[in-house]
Amino acid sequence: MSEFVKLLGVDPASNLSVFLFCTIFTFAVVTVLWVLGLFQGNHSMMDGWYGFAYAVPALFAYLIVDAQSVTAALLLVMVMLHGGRLGWYLAARWRRYVPKHGGDPRYLGFVEQFSPGYWWKSFFRVMEPQAVIIVLIGLPSVVGILVNREPDGGITPLAVLGIVVFGIGWYFETVADGQLQAFLALPERPRYLNTGVWTHSRHPNYFGTTTVWWGIWLVAVAGNPACWWTVIGPIINTIMLTSVLGSKFQDNYMGSRPDYRELMARTRRFLPIPVSQNAISRNAGTAARTGRQNV
Repeated sequence: MSEFVKLLGVDPASNLSVFLFCTIFTFAVVTVLWVLGLFQGNHSMMDGWYGFAYAVPALFAYLIVDAQSVTAALLLVMVMLHGGRLGWYLAARWRRYVPKHGGDPRYLGFVEQFSPGYWWKSFFRVMEPQAVIIVLIGLPSVVGILVNREPDGGITPLAVLGIVVFGIGWYFETVADGQLQAFLALPERPRYLNTGVWTHSRHPNYFGTTTVWWGIWLVAVAGNPACWWTVIGPIINTIMLTSVLGSKFQDNYMGSRPDYRELMARTRRFLPIPVSQNAISRNAGTAARTGRQNV
């Protein structure tokens, strides 16, 4: 692959050149999806690509530089496991939405929200911001592979810690999404899922994804401490899933429902650990008054 990208002006010996290629690739794919979405009438197909968007650039980086280290191989396996699983899950969800609604209801809502002028607003406010997020969150994997291209001494204790952290996260995101799929497939089901890994957390899948990226970052830093700054990725991912578009957004959206307030009182928003009885009583009162809870 290195010979092919040379034809595009990419220097495989330059980490910056390869990183820019991976970044441009990410923006190019999202731009193509933006154009296709204009013909489809919405851009929910982006969900079908989102998970894979982390795995493919990392694979390109690995192949272009012909990485020889154990660290780079570990990073590739980790991001492929995460991105492949998430990509398959989101793509399957998108395919289920299309025959029923024409696409993901969230993206259909953007059409109404940003009209008139949706065709250009969707580029700057829906699609390209996701490309930026993908590049930033994926920094530990792509940069980690690039700076760890040379043969190394194998797995260090810090790398082992990163693998364990990743494993915990991958377990939670995989099991949580699997249990949610099974729950949604039930012909008759309760309003909310509160069994399995959903017993103590309303968003164990978000917890899992967040933990996955911290594990990937630890492995990258274990191989080469110079890429410590890629901590930007897991920090942004954590903020996004806890305070911006993830768990907090859903809780604010559904917090006015009495049955959801009850769920909020006895489960944590994010961490999958039990809530004490005292906290449940306290949260029940708070949620009843404000639609919010403190754990």
